[in-house]
Amino acid sequence: MPVVASAAALGIWGIVAHDAGAGWVQAVGALVAGALVVGMVAPAVYVARARCRVVAAPYDASAGFSVTLEVWTSAPVELLPVDPPGPAATTGRHRSGTLDVRPEHRGVVDRCTLTIASAAPFGMLWWTRTVVLPLPHPLAVAPRVGVQVHRSSVGHGPAHTALAGPGQSGDPRGVRPYERGDRRTLVHWPATAHTGSLMVRENERPGRRTAVVDGRLPSDPARAERQAERVMADVHALLRSGADVVLETVEPEGDVVAAVSSLHAAGRRLALALPRVGAPVLGDHAKPELRGLPAPRAVEPP
Repeated sequence: MPVVASAAALGIWGIVAHDAGAGWVQAVGALVAGALVVGMVAPAVYVARARCRVVAAPYDASAGFSVTLEVWTSAPVELLPVDPPGPAATTGRHRSGTLDVRPEHRGVVDRCTLTIASAAPFGMLWWTRTVVLPLPHPLAVAPRVGVQVHRSSVGHGPAHTALAGPGQSGDPRGVRPYERGDRRTLVHWPATAHTGSLMVRENERPGRRTAVVDGRLPSDPARAERQAERVMADVHALLRSGADVVLETVEPEGDVVAAVSSLHAAGRRLALALPRVGAPVLGDHAKPELRGLPAPRAVEPP
């Protein structure tokens, strides 16, 4: 529309200048025509020649939360993130800037789609170009923490046993010499009388439960997203309760059964998770399976 309006204005100006025959009218018309042409065509050339790349990005993110990308451009332009989406940002004379993008779904993001826009030099007409830029490294997007609805279904596995420190309660394990800070109620008088030195009972720590969470996902992407959110909620609740958590997932290298010690580690695992082979399409209210496990069958790498 701006191009059509400009062409119409120039046509009318040319008719008036031709009928008037005045040289100054024709000269002004030529200047206006030149400015309009430059103002409308130059941004297209500017955008076509502009180059952009992502120079830095985080390794982890969470769905629904913004992360910052550092970008470099060959000229000052406006950048609008499209996928993942985000607000527009302008690079200045230093040709560098930051973009805030917000992934909406879990998964691994290895590229981003941007719209490069410019109206230089006069700001009369904006031209845009869409580019797909690779990230310096993959970005693992963890699912949101959903609503935890089945805490009572968590099973209890056999307890892990470890030595207790001074003053810990649990099943008696033996006796040891008294140490500063031991309670007087722990003094073992028969052993004290036998050895001639003060001895105290040494107890074992109360066992910790171990629960394994089935993080294998259905094949439908929307339901897999909701399932992953519920799994995150279960892992979060279990970790807060002090339980040892083992997460089962299907990842690019195959089935993975490994302990997770933090919500961050669980989020990264679920970002990489794939649908299990032959997975049925579960309903919206399907519950992830939780079971008791004697001990973790694999150890998560640091």
